[in-house]
Amino acid sequence: MGTISKTYYTIGSFAKLTSTTEGTLRFYERKGLLKPSGYNEKGHRIYSDDELFRLHQILNLKYFDYSLDEISKYLEQDSKDFHGSLEMQHELLLQKQQHIQRVVATIERVREIVKDNDTIDPGLLMLMIRSVQHEEEQRQWLSGRLPDTLVQSIFMSEASPEERTQLEREITIGLNDLLILSKQGLQPEHHLVQERALALMQIIEEWFGESLQGLGTSEIGSALEETNWQLYPGSFPPDFKNYLYKVFTNLNGRSGE
Repeated sequence: MGTISKTYYTIGSFAKLTSTTEGTLRFYERKGLLKPSGYNEKGHRIYSDDELFRLHQILNLKYFDYSLDEISKYLEQDSKDFHGSLEMQHELLLQKQQHIQRVVATIERVREIVKDNDTIDPGLLMLMIRSVQHEEEQRQWLSGRLPDTLVQSIFMSEASPEERTQLEREITIGLNDLLILSKQGLQPEHHLVQERALALMQIIEEWFGESLQGLGTSEIGSALEETNWQLYPGSFPPDFKNYLYKVFTNLNGRSGE
């Protein structure tokens, strides 16, 4: 009974056959993943069908998002161990897929909020992204400090996506105005600062309505301000945190005059 003869390839033809590059093949060789069958009389690398099969394994594992170290390890495992590792990789990829979907949803939401507004401060923009990303943790933190009706209003549980985006946009612009004024050196009691703060508070009161009753302006501002910096330290410098507190405290004092 005859034997099937092997086919041999030069590195160039082997790279072309497998849609890789000669550089990639040399890299795999240095990593110990794929060595050539031997060398021809001119000293050039040659590859056989055995290396072709192994390279397809490597490329499949890379497609499954295995690292080179993992590929090296898994190529030496028996089929039972490999099947188990494949199941684990499948689970990891599903988790990564879910994470990517959450990241995309976060970016899309923030893009809608700042749409057509290129003056939003980068620090505020980063705070928005982190707030959306950790919205559930923020909700739980506030639930222990504010009434449930107010927490539901803060996270706009009953609002349509369009209503939520519009309100988030208006609040973001209001906070951004205050941040700009603080950077310009205007004091919290300055009439322009107080006007912006009042406009922002009116937007909040219009949406939150009855859920704000019984809570002072400074109490609300303090709770919201504390939440941002406790959950996401470093998003804003401490001086702006204090600035906001003074602004809303001053505004509350004026409303009682």
